[in-house]
Amino acid sequence: MKGLPRSIATAFLLLLVTGCLPEQSEQVRPLPAPPVERPVANLPPQLHQRNWTGRLNQGSCVHASLVNHLRWLNEYELGERWRATYSDGEWDTRLRNRLDAADIDYSYTVKADPRFLDWANATRRGAILWWKPAHCCTFVGWVERNGQQYAAILDNNYPGRFELTPREQFVRLWAGYGGFALTVMEDPASSLPYRSYEVIDEG
Repeated sequence: MKGLPRSIATAFLLLLVTGCLPEQSEQVRPLPAPPVERPVANLPPQLHQRNWTGRLNQGSCVHASLVNHLRWLNEYELGERWRATYSDGEWDTRLRNRLDAADIDYSYTVKADPRFLDWANATRRGAILWWKPAHCCTFVGWVERNGQQYAAILDNNYPGRFELTPREQFVRLWAGYGGFALTVMEDPASSLPYRSYEVIDEG
């Protein structure tokens, strides 16, 4: 290194020792993003909670629906605590009282307002709602099929799949079942990862 300034010589030695010689950059090009996931609250089947019978020999569909909802919102520990604490039948005012007692922030409707579900879909949170006679399910979003919009529902009596009902029919029936829906105000699961670029083969 005779004749080189000390700082340049030191830097050159560091490059040789560490192997950090600059490499030729690769050419890449962006890849298109995949279609938006549908339904938006696409809880994996292995996380679907099945309805269970409580101590009073009643179904626990409200609590099972809420557990599904909380799992999608990354609140796994809260969901397991809720499952261990509550069971049997439930109604909207007592459910809200229990959520208040647990200091859980939420939004709800009792008027079968489809704008509430539009918001739950747009924020990717989903909701729980009264669906079918004396039953509660998890709304996981709107989906499009052949130019028509459908409500996608996770029924805790039939986990592992989503049920689809045309939007207008769904809203009409939902109103007949009481029109209640509730969304917990937590952040939903992240979108599925995807490859955003590829290396260009220059050969």
